[in-house]
Amino acid sequence: MTISRWPLCVAACCCLLLARAAAQDATDLGQVVQAKAALLVDADTGRTLFARSINAQLPPASTTKLLTALVAYEKTGLYGTVKVSASDTKVEPSHIPLVPGEKVTVLALVKTLLIGSDNDAALALARHCAGSLTAFMQQMNARAVELGCTGTTFKNPNGLPVAGQVTTCTDLLKIFQKTISIPELRQICKTPTYTLTTATGTQVVKNHNKLLGVYPGMGPAKTGWTISSRHTYAAAASRNGHELHLIILNSPNKWVDAKALFDYGFAQLNREDARRATSMAQPPERKTIQIP
Repeated sequence: MTISRWPLCVAACCCLLLARAAAQDATDLGQVVQAKAALLVDADTGRTLFARSINAQLPPASTTKLLTALVAYEKTGLYGTVKVSASDTKVEPSHIPLVPGEKVTVLALVKTLLIGSDNDAALALARHCAGSLTAFMQQMNARAVELGCTGTTFKNPNGLPVAGQVTTCTDLLKIFQKTISIPELRQICKTPTYTLTTATGTQVVKNHNKLLGVYPGMGPAKTGWTISSRHTYAAAASRNGHELHLIILNSPNKWVDAKALFDYGFAQLNREDARRATSMAQPPERKTIQIP
């Protein structure tokens, strides 16, 4: 009896070609991505699709606000009202700005924190949740440790430049994933605009994520930028039943890097889906019986 191995040979050749294509794509991607550190993972499996200097300690900029929002949520459940103090307003740029003595809901402050990246909102939430900025920073850093962060230290709740405030792609991914695992915070992180009313009047707060509503499948994200940190980014995108999570630190242009990384990740997963579909569709082995 002889067994026809043609289907097996075809499948093996397809796998080899797909592997070579993926390797070539990864090489090209490494030349395109300019971020000093980046991490792309398949959210469903945790598999790393791209990694560069993922444990390098770099400034987080406003991606810091992910953990600020998480701690505020865990302390308040997004309920309650914050009475603004003068210390909350002593920050530049302030964005809102808040007025000492006015009352603003916790929910409004968390929304403007994550959507508009407002620095005074971070200070007001920190003081409200812990009684003082110092106490909140202790809680914030303790929470980072609980999440498994080993290379992260926060010195303020808004991410403005300060010596010693650093994170890593590995750590920021843990913070991002925990934050967007909470439905309320996930929804806020992908909200395009928010109408905020405070003592200074009514204003429309726009999401800083320029890929939201532009890049297909773009989901929740938090942006960051300062002169010293350059572009930082924590983002999720979904297509064809797959969700990818991306962390970028110290990039000259996070939008270019993010699109290249997401495109690569989805292309790789699509190839794997096609390979599985081809394998499942293969006909059974043909058996030839030789009769003397």
